[in-house]
Amino acid sequence: MKEYPHLSRAIGNVIEMVRKDRKMTKSSLAEFAWLERRYLREIEQGDKKPTVNAIYSICEALNIPPVEFFQKVEDEIAHLSALADDTHTVTVSKP
Repeated sequence: MKEYPHLSRAIGNVIEMVRKDRKMTKSSLAEFAWLERRYLREIEQGDKKPTVNAIYSICEALNIPPVEFFQKVEDEIAHLSALADDTHTVTVSKP
C-alpha cells in the first residue's frame, strides 16, 4: 500500500483547525462524534490513522461536509509538503 507521508498530520491539523473554529473542546467533539477522547487526541496529533467511519463521525460532529473536509486535508498536505521541501533546501553562499 502506498504511504502518504503527510496524511495523518494533515488530517489531525484540519480536525484541530475546524474544531477550534467551531469553538469546540476535544472532549465535546469526542462526545458528539462518539469517539474516545484519547483516540481523538491521538488523531489530532497525527499519531493515529482514523478509520473512514471515524472521519465521517467527526465531520458530522463538526458540521462539515466530508468533501469540504478532504479538500482542506489536500490543502494541508500541500502546505506540509512545501514546508518539508523548504527544510530540505540548502542554500550555499559564495564568499
